[in-house]
Amino acid sequence: MQPKASDPVISRYATLFVLSAPFAIAADKVTFDDHVLPVLQQACLNCHNPDKAKGGLDLSTYGATLKGGSGGKIVEPGDAGSKLLGCVIQSVEPKMPPEGDKMAGAQIDILKQWIEGGLLENKNSSAKKPSKPKFETTMGSDPSKKPEGPPPMPQHVLLEPEVITPKPSAVHALAVSPWAPLLAVTGQRQILLHDTNTLELVGILPFPEGDPISLAFTPDARYLIVGGGVPGKSGITVTFDVTNGSRLLSAAKEFDSILASDIKPGFDIVATGGPSRLLKLWRTEDGEMITSIKKHTDWITALDISNDGVLLASGDRNGGVWVWETDTGNEFHTLRAHQAGITGLAFRSDSNILGSASEDGSVRMWEMNGGGEVKKIDAHPGGVTAFAFARDGSFITAGRDKKAKLWKADFNLLKEIGPLPQLLTSAIIDVESKKAFVADALGTIRVFDTTEGKPLGEILANPPAIGTRIKTLAERAGTQKQRLADAEAAAKQKAAAVEAARKALADAENTLKQSREIAQASKAGADKAKQELDARRQARQKQQEEISRLAEAKKAAQADTDAKRAALAALPEGQRDPAPLSAAEQKNREIGDQIVKLQQAKDAPANQEGPLAAAFEMASKTAGVAQARIKPA
Repeated sequence: MQPKASDPVISRYATLFVLSAPFAIAADKVTFDDHVLPVLQQACLNCHNPDKAKGGLDLSTYGATLKGGSGGKIVEPGDAGSKLLGCVIQSVEPKMPPEGDKMAGAQIDILKQWIEGGLLENKNSSAKKPSKPKFETTMGSDPSKKPEGPPPMPQHVLLEPEVITPKPSAVHALAVSPWAPLLAVTGQRQILLHDTNTLELVGILPFPEGDPISLAFTPDARYLIVGGGVPGKSGITVTFDVTNGSRLLSAAKEFDSILASDIKPGFDIVATGGPSRLLKLWRTEDGEMITSIKKHTDWITALDISNDGVLLASGDRNGGVWVWETDTGNEFHTLRAHQAGITGLAFRSDSNILGSASEDGSVRMWEMNGGGEVKKIDAHPGGVTAFAFARDGSFITAGRDKKAKLWKADFNLLKEIGPLPQLLTSAIIDVESKKAFVADALGTIRVFDTTEGKPLGEILANPPAIGTRIKTLAERAGTQKQRLADAEAAAKQKAAAVEAARKALADAENTLKQSREIAQASKAGADKAKQELDARRQARQKQQEEISRLAEAKKAAQADTDAKRAALAALPEGQRDPAPLSAAEQKNREIGDQIVKLQQAKDAPANQEGPLAAAFEMASKTAGVAQARIKPA
């Protein structure tokens, strides 16, 4: 099990990261005595000293620091991936400090420069040489070079399940074709073949010898080797041609179920492992065992042959990993690092890197030239349950945390999926590295997009009978037919609604046009009526002013007439001249006649304001109503 953050082992660096202000570093050399030790004295020696070495780690001296703790070395000369830096920058477990703020960048730089500079003790020291050779982790060959011809896919393969159950069982293994869109899934006494593009079942390979436990495609993608059997009774491997489902060869008859198996390119050797703890090589020509290797101390749980066929890797339940020469069975590397059972082994497609996954929570990458560890990845707390490379060097892991993780070819995390509902038992990436398939202990295979981690569908490991599938498809077809009819009816309704909307729009546009015309005409009429009304009002005003002036003139004329009449009456009869009086009376009458004419003209119907004002008001209202219709809502 992966240690928890509260365990003593994790706390060995517990106080390594409480650092103060950055130190000034000489531009030429970073040394332990001058730069690193002051940092450690301030932050770490309270818990990591000779008297109190938590986790077996003493950081008080140069030699003790290089020695490391109970978990091994924490620094490697020239290696920026050293454990110490990983903990400090919190990219690996244990993340330090477990509480509080992360170490400041300046202090991290001190440690990094010291490590990259060769772990100098003082200014007079020479840089230490790396204890393990550097290894280029990029792909050494082109994995995209495919065999000639179309990729092998099932053509004439059985589709009727050998075993039909109401519930699926745990999926022991998944395998994907290296060149075709084909997924193999272990079922109950059968192997299921699914198209990775459509997720449809395209073939069933019967395995009456028992339950299949291990699956492996050959590099040319045409053949699939299956290992399994009946626990405690029998075990066997069968190699199938996936294009027609034929059983090409059987090998490795055992007295217990085979837990791991693979076949060498060229089909001359089959390798098997299981509860017997023996790694066995079998000759396919006659089925005879070539060799039996007694090296593992517990059940062999994982096995893989490199794509070039040169090397064979095997791992056991005790954490042991060995690499062998496939042809001879001679030991090639012993890879000691894992602290718990091996759950997955896989060579990268170029055969230069071996990946191993363990219940200790880690995935380790090993280069095959010298057998050195290239990278340790703390992938899943509690244990890794599945691991597989994709053809492009990326890979996938699954763990007891019920999560699946997608990793880039440079060993950096790309995407995390989950947690999912059940314990995950197997995981793999398709041929195009576009889909991830993750299987669980209840027989469900969930499919995810590798770019964003979105769910794409599910596959169950207990397919129904063909008749049931046909019935289901017919029901689906009927449902789809009804849905199509409903969709057509809805489309017609929508079309009618669209047509009605178009007509309503046309009517509205016509109404709008008419309203605009009415508004314009009404406004013009109102403007004209207002002009006429204003003109009449001005004319009546002038008439009234003239009437008022004449009224004053008439008063004066009347007064003049009255005066002349009185003066005439006062004269003797013989002296009276009526002419002035007659002239005054005539003038008075003329002024009166003018007033009467002006008053008649003013009061004439044609000059009245009422009808014209009413017409103006009506035109204004009509224009207002029409204008309101053309304004937006």
